[in-house]
This record gives sequence, C-alpha cells and structure tokens, in this order.
Amino acid sequence: MANTFHFSIETPAGIFIEGDDITQLEVSTPIGRLGVMAHHEPMVAACPPGKIRICQGGEWTTFRTSRAILVADGTAVKLLTPLARLVLS
Repeated sequence: MANTFHFSIETPAGIFIEGDDITQLEVSTPIGRLGVMAHHEPMVAACPPGKIRICQGGEWTTFRTSRAILVADGTAVKLLTPLARLVLS
C-alpha cells in the first residue's frame, strides 16, 4: 500500500501543478486547518483564500490560492480554484 497520492491544483486556465508522490497536504477550511494523507476518506471541502502546503519527497512547498474546492477520493486530491500561485520563501 503506497503512502503517497496524486495531487493537482486546477484553474480555469488548466492544471497549475500536479504530482504523484505527495505524502501530505495541509489546507485551511472555514473551521480550521485540515491535513490530508494517502488513503484519506473521500470528501469535498470548501477552502477560503489562503495557503496550501504539500509535502513531496520530504520537502514542503507552499501555494496561495483564492477560494477553492478540495475533492479527495482516497487515491487522489484535486483543488479547484480560480487563481493559484507559488509562494517563494
């Protein structure tokens, strides 16, 4: 059983970023921060504008998005948003 999942951020312009070896995702919801790992229960969540963090190969990458919808099915997570950008540290 793999401990990674497929992740993508999709905008009306197309796929902003995607990867197959994500180990963890952190996102804000109206009721607080949510962590998603491989084999997470299927869900749909509304996300306010804010930071999205993904862990890939032990390294964290941060993105900033406008409002978004997070869709997880246990094997993949998709974030649908009008706008997204990479946050450089």
